[in-house]
Amino acid sequence: FSHRDGGVQRMNSISHANSTGAVDTVELKVKFQGKFILLPPLSRSSTIGEIKLLLEDTTLVPICRQKLIGLVKGKLPDDEMMIRDLVLKGKAPHQFTLLGTPDSQLLVDPADRDDLPEVVDDFNLNFVEFSTSWHRSRRNARKLAEFTAKTDISVISEPRPGKQLLVLDLDHTLLDFSKHGQLQNTMEMQRPYLDEFLSAVFTSYDLVIWSQTSWRWLEVKMTELGMLNNPRYRICFVLDKTSMFSIISQRKGKDFKHQVKPLQLIWSKFAHWSAENTFHVDDLGRNFALNPSCGVKIRAYYRAKDPMGEDRELPLLAAYLLFRANQASSSSDQASTSTTTTVGRTSSHDVTGHDVTYDVRGWRAIAEKLVQELASSQRQGGTVMGGAASEPPDSL
Repeated sequence: FSHRDGGVQRMNSISHANSTGAVDTVELKVKFQGKFILLPPLSRSSTIGEIKLLLEDTTLVPICRQKLIGLVKGKLPDDEMMIRDLVLKGKAPHQFTLLGTPDSQLLVDPADRDDLPEVVDDFNLNFVEFSTSWHRSRRNARKLAEFTAKTDISVISEPRPGKQLLVLDLDHTLLDFSKHGQLQNTMEMQRPYLDEFLSAVFTSYDLVIWSQTSWRWLEVKMTELGMLNNPRYRICFVLDKTSMFSIISQRKGKDFKHQVKPLQLIWSKFAHWSAENTFHVDDLGRNFALNPSCGVKIRAYYRAKDPMGEDRELPLLAAYLLFRANQASSSSDQASTSTTTTVGRTSSHDVTGHDVTYDVRGWRAIAEKLVQELASSQRQGGTVMGGAASEPPDSL
């Protein structure tokens, strides 16, 4: 994260209390979504823009959507205005209200709601066709080139020779950041079996985290959860929302604007990874709209819906990913056969001799079958590999 340290240092300087005395600092309390948040003491030389930056880190509401009410009388001054030049309302700590919506709350996957009937998620079914049309678009191709050029990937742990790539979303896939202010323990954010899952798949995959959230928040939470220094697995690198861009696709005949995580951005910088040896796991299928053959959509995780910690999505996913990794290894040893199976999808040759690739779907059914085979197996030790059932690690 070294190339982002400047932002952290800037935030520290914003909240730094002047050593000459309390008279040179001011305390602010913000009401956001019904709760009060006491901000750290701010220097009176801090600006409105710096307050907004601090609020973005604290609430995940982007500056462009923030509306501050009650900080001063009348219209809020320009971002360059310093606190010392403001007439703040009330006594310290000065209270005001923040209106705005975090990125994570803008779009809600219908599959994550309890009040809707069971429906077929047809939005995910047309990604192959959409991806083809996307590649024909010069405008979006230029956008991909632009984001690829400006993205500086800071490697935390070097890629290992021969390992496949596993790109993992964070919020509602591995963790639940929502209502974080009510947590007694930061570790409560974890989806059940998170460490066991990452440890298991690390044996076959290099791990990359790609989250649709701000860098500073992402770094802090991953550090608190011990994901960057766990001795059982290593994270290769981390990407945040600044490496994503918006595209327009169609949903039920209407234009639908949403952001995507273009895997080509990674492949262009690491030539040994491609669509043939990459998985992308996310709770939002639209995030891998440009690379549907690599996408594995899992059920979103919400702690409020799983108070007893009974969620078993990650153990199922581990069984599937290890199964696919073994298939890839086996197929490399049998490259001369007419039908092969790659890491992310099943591939075969049609009558014309062309390679036909199918995107990943129905992974959960495969994983559940593997688990059933495990339950009936009398073998001990090992994992499910290459279709043979054997007992997974006790932790899973």
